[in-house]
Amino acid sequence: MKRFSFRLEKVLRYRKYLETNARIKLINTINEYNIMENSVKMIAAKRKEFSAECSEEKQKGMDVARYRLYYHFNRKLDADQEAGDLALKKTEATVHLHRTLLKKESVKKKTLETLKEIQSSRYREISEKEEQKELDETVIIRNKRISL
Repeated sequence: MKRFSFRLEKVLRYRKYLETNARIKLINTINEYNIMENSVKMIAAKRKEFSAECSEEKQKGMDVARYRLYYHFNRKLDADQEAGDLALKKTEATVHLHRTLLKKESVKKKTLETLKEIQSSRYREISEKEEQKELDETVIIRNKRISL
């Protein structure tokens, strides 16, 4: 009896390839998100540190030029943090999108794998029945020869 062959094997391999690509894209996007999150945290920490330093300078008394420098630097940190937050939200949406795509690709691949398993089990059942039928026929033929 010939061995089992799944006609959609190439499609299944292609689905596995698509799932792997979707997983790689998701991992890259998650890494990008983590990098952005760390940079936003660093900006927030720098801003907090700067605010503490600025309040100490205010208590000691500072001139107008130094105050302007602190003010503009603080505004720059605020703008950087807002831009980082926006980029973080966009990246988070992209992560969510890639997760959804990965789930869809996984479902497509799993569907074909399930179909392959079902066909394989049917093939085994049929081949076992045919083998049993051949064995039964051989026994019957043998018994007829012995009785003659």
